[in-house]
Amino acid sequence: MSKAASYSLRRRLVWLLTSAVAAIWLVSALVVYQRAHHEADELLDGQMTQVAETLLAIVAGGEVEHFVKELRKNGEHNPVPIAFEIWHTDDGAMRRLATSPGHDAFATGMPDGFSENPHQGERWRFYAAQDNDDEYRVVVGQAHAARERLAREIGLSLLLPAMLALLLLAPTVWWVVGRTLQPVATVARQVGALDAQALAPLDETARLPDEIAPLHTALNALIRRVTEAFDNERRFTADAAHELRTPLAALKVQAQVALRAHTADSQQHALVQVIAGVDRMTHLVEQLLTLARVDPARQEATPHALDPAETIAAVCAELLPQAQRRGQTLRIEATPGCRVAVTAEWLRIALRNLVDNALRYAGEGAHIAVRLARERSACVLTVADNGPGVAPALRAQLSARFVRGEVEGEGCGLGLSIVARIAALSHAELELGDGLPRADGGHGFAATLRFSEAGEPA
Repeated sequence: MSKAASYSLRRRLVWLLTSAVAAIWLVSALVVYQRAHHEADELLDGQMTQVAETLLAIVAGGEVEHFVKELRKNGEHNPVPIAFEIWHTDDGAMRRLATSPGHDAFATGMPDGFSENPHQGERWRFYAAQDNDDEYRVVVGQAHAARERLAREIGLSLLLPAMLALLLLAPTVWWVVGRTLQPVATVARQVGALDAQALAPLDETARLPDEIAPLHTALNALIRRVTEAFDNERRFTADAAHELRTPLAALKVQAQVALRAHTADSQQHALVQVIAGVDRMTHLVEQLLTLARVDPARQEATPHALDPAETIAAVCAELLPQAQRRGQTLRIEATPGCRVAVTAEWLRIALRNLVDNALRYAGEGAHIAVRLARERSACVLTVADNGPGVAPALRAQLSARFVRGEVEGEGCGLGLSIVARIAALSHAELELGDGLPRADGGHGFAATLRFSEAGEPA
């Protein structure tokens, strides 16, 4: 399987942030240019109005000839960006008195106020006004190209600082993101420095950002679970190796006895012991595999509520032949309608181990009772027998791996360990106590699983 390509979170953040700012800057530039163009139009319209009013005031005061001479003289050195014409009404006819230098005559028939008309092959904006006596008329015009140049100059004067800021933004964002992601690099170094043979939680005293703290906490929780799993596996492997060594040695001894037997009876007895040892080994291996199956990773995310009465009937029917071979009585007292939220396979494994333990250790002709009852808000599952029982001092140790009671039997000491594990993972309680009464006044052994009752199924 090919390794997934990695990427730099820092580069990606810098690219995304810079791109986002650049996009916002571009939109802002368009808005600024439009606003600059609008402001330039208003400014130049105001200038055209002022020029027209000034010209009307000059010509109305009789300064036309002097004004025209000065205008032509100054126009050679300082061209005026606004063109104009002055008209005079003489005997009902309009006569052009003056035209700004460097411009051809405007088209006649300009309406009063602002208007748009072509002039000299370009689009121009005009403003026409008359004095109060309708004697003089002034037409002021300006090419739109001049307005565009002014809008660009205003826009550039506003946008150049923003462009410079944009150029400085990328390295600034790179540095800021790097500083911000420093805790991530610190956690990565701590994880990289972990020893696989001696895992230890990361430093929990370090101050971390809210975005990194959950990852840090999750890593520590994972490290603790892995450490616990490693410890359990090492302990389990050591215990299993010890438990397997003894029956294997016994099998070897019985096989050697069978090889050296001089009589058929001796050989037959040795072979029977070999078969019994193989049976015990088979049971031990089955229990070890069952214990491996009871893993939190295999648990259903949300177990469906089920009625244990059905599982009790199925398991007891499966183990009934074993009870009959030993002359034992297996009785079921299950009240239907009790519902618990537990993985069905785990419930079956736990119940089978409890009943199997009772059958193995209660002895020939014993009575075993499997009860299911509702107590307040709990469903209580009890497997009790009238066998030899277990001393109270030993009961607390029975749920450990490879621990057996005082009675010799065919078990391997894993049954109650499996049940205890399932109870812990299913949020149930395992209680070990006195079982059914015996004829001698004592009591057998009882194992009780107490589940919280689940709600009715949807």
